[in-house]
Order: sequence, then structure tokens, then C-alpha cells
Amino acid sequence: MKKALYIIIPLIVISVIIYAFLGGFKTVEKSIEEDVLVHIAGTEYIGKVGSDSLQTLFMQARNLVESEATASSIAIVYYGEADSKTAAVHNFIGVEVGDEPIYKMPNDWEIRTFKRPTSVKGCIEANVLAMPTPDDMLQDLKLYAKEKKMAADSLFIEFYPGPNQLCVQLLGAE
Repeated sequence: MKKALYIIIPLIVISVIIYAFLGGFKTVEKSIEEDVLVHIAGTEYIGKVGSDSLQTLFMQARNLVESEATASSIAIVYYGEADSKTAAVHNFIGVEVGDEPIYKMPNDWEIRTFKRPTSVKGCIEANVLAMPTPDDMLQDLKLYAKEKKMAADSLFIEFYPGPNQLCVQLLGAE
């Protein structure tokens, strides 16, 4: 029994140290934003989570973020959460842009603007192995909005501004 403890305890300590190094103990920074105005250049996607076509669109958006100065982050708009039975989603996927035009935008893409009086936004920077999932962050933001007595919409946006960075923005009701 003692020999097992001599092995198990150092493994637990090493695991906790690695988890902390990856950012596993970081908390999501939450804020309420006023007069929200988000411009996203992208394309609509209706299908299943994890499909090849969704992955292709994500990679297309990532390439634009790397090549276009006006494309600040990958953005995925969710028109409600994924269907629990079919895993079907209704998304608008692309890149967040400012007021300046995107020069190399794919032909079938368009720019959509999302405007709300308020939103709740949560951001974290940690390794993807240790950070919370976007769904966990969304559930946390819903509770935060409820605590702050803010009416939330079913529309939310995931932003990937850089490696190991994730922001989820839950838009307020119109």
C-alpha cells in the first residue's frame, strides 16, 4: 500500500502542476457590454456539429484571420443551441471585421451585423486541453446574465481571437 502511495501522490502533484501550467485554474473574465455592434463576414451553415463542411468553413475563416488585417478573429454565430437529439446547428461562420472592407472575402460570403443594447461576454486564455468548452462558458454566462437581471437572447457568438483564446458573447434580448 505504501509503495502505491509513493507512486500515486507524485503523479497527482505532477498532474496538478501541468494543469495549472496549461491555465486550467484560470477563470473566465465576464463583463456586461453596452451598445453591442458586431460585424461578421461569413456564410450560413445548417448541419451537424463536427461535419467536414463545418471544418472546411472554420479553416477558411482561420486563413482569412491570418491573411487579412481587418479580420480580427474567427467568429461563429449560433442561432440557438445545437439540437440535443440530432446535433444539428444553425450557424453563421466567418470572421469578425471592423468597419473597413475585407479584400479577399470568398465570393459566397456576406457581412452581417449584430446589434443589441447589451450582452454578456466571457473570455479566457488557456491551453485548449485545460480551458472550459464553449458550451460550459455559455451556461456560465446565462447564469451570470440571470444574476445581473439581464434578459438574454438565444443568439450567441463564439470568438477565437488567437491561439488558446476563446470568447463567448451572449447577446441581450432585443
